[in-house]
Order: sequence, then structure tokens, then C-alpha cells
Amino acid sequence: MIEITPLLIFNIIWFILPPYIANMAPAVWGGGPPLDGGRVLSDGRRLFGKGKTIKGTFVGILAGVIISLLQHIALPFPSLGYALLRGFLMGAGAIGGDIVGSFIKRRVNIESGDAAPLLDQLDFMLGAIVLVALLGLPSFEVVLISIIITPFVHFVSNVVWYLAGKKEVWW
Repeated sequence: MIEITPLLIFNIIWFILPPYIANMAPAVWGGGPPLDGGRVLSDGRRLFGKGKTIKGTFVGILAGVIISLLQHIALPFPSLGYALLRGFLMGAGAIGGDIVGSFIKRRVNIESGDAAPLLDQLDFMLGAIVLVALLGLPSFEVVLISIIITPFVHFVSNVVWYLAGKKEVWW
């Protein structure tokens, strides 16, 4: 049984901030030309879809780096270089995971913006975990609980963004 302590809660929040913000940033500051350039594969579907853009990819990765730098200022990592690399890996992992999720959705004929339960909620977090694992991961409990809570947190944040008029759909 995992004992939920204030330190564990802090470590979970600390761990999920860069990928969560990286995943959210393209919705706020993205847009522009699509990352796939409109390419269509032999199955007749777009590579990623209109929702994945060059600017959004850059903004998402940058957001991961900025959050990691802010974390470094608040509670220093071993070095500034480590903070930059951690932020890049978490941001790139989150955006890369989201892009892989879009690729999978297109292959199974789910249109851009249509719901794909669990894939939509976990792709970015799993991508961030895979890449940041190159540097090392926090405790098993932090990673496990981060994965478990992500679908719920993602759903709630999407509903809030939808109600605020920032998203076209509530999922």
C-alpha cells in the first residue's frame, strides 16, 4: 500500500508540471502551419492532422524547458544544464507522445479533435516519462500515481478550458 504523504504529493506535482504545461501550451500559443504539412498517407488519412502544428510543437517543448527552469530557481536541480535537459526531455516527450497519439488516432480513423479515451489523456505523460527516464525517474510511487491521476486531471482541465471558451470540445 502506498502511503500518501505531503512530500509524495509535492513530488508528484513537481514531476508532472513540465509535461502538463508543455501539453497545454500549444492549445494556448500554438497554431499556424501543420506539422505534417498536410501530408496524407496511403490509407488516405493525414499523418498527424491539423491540430499538430510547427509552432505548437516548438511552444510545447519551450514550455517544458521554462517550467523546469522555474523549478530550478525555486528548488535547484544538480545544475542549470540538468534543469535545461530535464525540461527539454519532458517537453519533447510530452509533445512527442501527443504527436504519436495523433498518428495512432489517424490510423484507426479517429478524426482530429474526436475523443480517444485514455490515449488522449495518457499519451503526453507516457511520452514525457519515456524521455526523462534517460536522466532518471523519481520514485516508482511518483510515476505510478502520476499515470493514474493524469486521465482525471486531464479531463477536469479540458472541461474547464471548454467552459472558458478555449476548447471547442469538452474532452
